[in-house]
Amino acid sequence: MNADSRESRRSSGIALLLDVARWAAGGFLVFGALAFLLSGREAFARFGRPDGARVALALCEVAGGLLFLFRRTSLLGATLLFGVLAWALGFHFALAVPARMLWIDLAVVVLITASQLARRSSMSGA
Repeated sequence: MNADSRESRRSSGIALLLDVARWAAGGFLVFGALAFLLSGREAFARFGRPDGARVALALCEVAGGLLFLFRRTSLLGATLLFGVLAWALGFHFALAVPARMLWIDLAVVVLITASQLARRSSMSGA
């Protein structure tokens, strides 16, 4: 087996790993946003926030998560998710509510996106 063949197999393995990670993260975020959309009314109302903001936030997260699932639109989805998760983190911070899972979600989206961008730039530069 020559070096080009090994490099090609390695590259396709990395691409598959990134796809699986992106699908898992995107699916998890979409599922969480739908759960928030369907059952988060009381939590939002307890903090005196309008229900329309909860619905808009959840729909933006669903849209970002769905866009993040597909390779062609993953950067747009990551951008939308970054904005939604950063807003949610700021909201939690302002209310002094723990937000560990939001930090993890944001870190996963950023790491997957950075890995994909690094892979794209290394492939185009090769």
